[in-house]
Amino acid sequence: MGAKTMNMILAIAVAVFMLHGTDAAEYTVGDKLGWTIPPGGAATYAAWAAEHSLVVNDFLIFNFAVGEQDLALVTKEDFDACNTAEPLIVFKEPGEFQFLKEGTFYLTCTFAGHCAKGQKIALYFAPTASPSPAPSPSQSQSQSADDADEQYAATVKFVSKKEYGFKKIIPAAIKSL
Repeated sequence: MGAKTMNMILAIAVAVFMLHGTDAAEYTVGDKLGWTIPPGGAATYAAWAAEHSLVVNDFLIFNFAVGEQDLALVTKEDFDACNTAEPLIVFKEPGEFQFLKEGTFYLTCTFAGHCAKGQKIALYFAPTASPSPAPSPSQSQSQSADDADEQYAATVKFVSKKEYGFKKIIPAAIKSL
């Protein structure tokens, strides 16, 4: 193996270590089952979510077959009704995601019938234990419900930026190399 190859491997290893940090945990949604229609219906993923204490900056891996599943972020209302007609964002490839904001994220599959058969999960991310700075007076003012809905939608439209709530890190296929 050449020096360039070794340097590249070392640089990738350092980048992955720094990206994950020491405080964030990594979980595979559905464990060995992965992200698919669960044999036990919606209770399967609800139980998985209840067993994991997720916090801001944790990483979740969604493994699924491309073309047979996808991953969509939806509103709570659409999640409850299994309405996948207008998801906030859809990922067509499996991957690893880091969740950067406190709150509940509603995820499902947009393929016909998958949500109704239980391929959906609501994930709550608690704040990290580290203290955060106090909000400025303008940040602490309350917003109307419409403003909050618009802010939530903006949170997920451009997931490549940290301030939007979560970001896709590495496609699962690349991670396995």
